[in-house]
Amino acid sequence: MGLASLGASDEDIEKLSTLYWFTLEFGLCKQNGALKAYGAGLLSSYGELVYALSNEPECRPFEPEETCVQPYQDQTYQPVYFVSESFADAKVKMRMFSAKIDRPFSVRYDPFTCSVEVLDRPERIRNTLSQMKADLRVLHGALERLA
Repeated sequence: MGLASLGASDEDIEKLSTLYWFTLEFGLCKQNGALKAYGAGLLSSYGELVYALSNEPECRPFEPEETCVQPYQDQTYQPVYFVSESFADAKVKMRMFSAKIDRPFSVRYDPFTCSVEVLDRPERIRNTLSQMKADLRVLHGALERLA
């Protein structure tokens, strides 16, 4: 979510903040047909965890465009929780939502250096593409040797 917020408008930051609340803090997802909690706020509060997994609160499908405008409670248990079809599904939907955020530049996370690159100039983009091509050649060569 931090990467998605770089260069975003205040309105989009507010939406991301709400999505953070309903996913990383109070997220629910299905696993093998069973409802599971993955949000840290749920996992650290036995009472709310039991409540969230009961039939008492309203559970809606996780759709970021709808979730991001849902008011939330920070003083009592949530009246509404959002349920993803799976943890992987939640990640895909969040990435798709984040890709639509209008910003003046693009960003890329480099997993090798654990750093964020701001892609705001053609030279930087060309350098990044060149490095990716080289990485793909190495991976392709490794795959060929195994075949």
